[in-house]
Amino acid sequence: MGSFKSISAVVRTSPERFSGTFGKPWILVNQGGIDRLQCSLLGPGAVGSFHRGQTLYCYRNFRPEERVEILDDLVGPEDLYIRLGTTSSDMWRPELILVWGWSREKGTVPLALDLGTQLKLSADKKEGVVSTQVRRVQPGDREMAIRELLLVAVTYNAPYSGTDDPIWLRVTVGGDLAANHVITDTPQTDLEINSSNVYRIPVERPFTRAELEAEESEVRLGIQGSDMWVPKKIFLFGLDAAEEPPSRVVSLVRVYDPGPLSISPTEGVSALSLPLDAP
Repeated sequence: MGSFKSISAVVRTSPERFSGTFGKPWILVNQGGIDRLQCSLLGPGAVGSFHRGQTLYCYRNFRPEERVEILDDLVGPEDLYIRLGTTSSDMWRPELILVWGWSREKGTVPLALDLGTQLKLSADKKEGVVSTQVRRVQPGDREMAIRELLLVAVTYNAPYSGTDDPIWLRVTVGGDLAANHVITDTPQTDLEINSSNVYRIPVERPFTRAELEAEESEVRLGIQGSDMWVPKKIFLFGLDAAEEPPSRVVSLVRVYDPGPLSISPTEGVSALSLPLDAP
């Protein structure tokens, strides 16, 4: 048994009118009936915004002096719950919420995932509720059948790091194509400087993490043009359901600073082979 060294969250705001907010939404993690963490999502390590159609990625690293201890073994529905809320009367409508923790003992541990929510959060009771519990999920294992993927990309805050070109994700399992998807324009600020994005990636045939560890299996990320893209962080998660709300989620990729992507050989490489996240 260990404790989480960090908690990360990704929140995408609905593209509908009046969905964004200038407020400061917060996240709360309660374990064993005790509020272990409550903090603004706009703290250090946050990239993105709560504006309409945009995505925010938040990373909270626990320093030893903070004495925050969320145990990585006690993550069941009866042990831990997560709330998302706001202190502002400026209504906010998040549509996708993903939360995960990281510990030295367990690595990346998915904790909560809500897809396609219809939430209205506001301190004004006439507009919505001040907070809501985020739907919990269980960490998947190596044998879990993956039926959909969730890609999280954070772009560097540096000149010429963003791109207007499409990127693609391809998963090969035992030499067979399991996923092959091109990401084009979405309501988000796609892959621009100092932005974060989250994308749902369809799967052509179910596969497992164990199959990805075998020979002739690979996760590749590439770009279709010469407009260089410099990602800062890449995360890939596998979901156990595509049509129904997933109940289990497994971490597949956790990569920092993978390098620039471009079909121009003077600017980067056209595709990268992404290493699997340590189990």
